Amino acid sequence: MEPIVDAALTQLGMDIEFETISDARDIVKHGVMNAPALLVNGEVKISGRIPTVDEVVEVIQASK
Repeated sequence: MEPIVDAALTQLGMDIEFETISDARDIVKHGVMNAPALLVNGEVKISGRIPTVDEVVEVIQASK
C-alpha cells in the first residue's frame, strides 16, 4: 500500500512522512481486524483491501 499512499500524497502536493505498521500486535492495537488498512490521524479509514490512489486522495482530503 505504500506506493499508493505515496502517489496520493504526491498528487495532493503534500510532502509528509507516513508510517507502515507491520507488527501484528501494533495492528490490533489500532483496532484493525483486516489488513491492510489505512489510518489517518489514528482513525481507521479503509481496511481489508488495497484502495486506489483516488480513494486515498479522497480520504486524506476529507481528513484535513
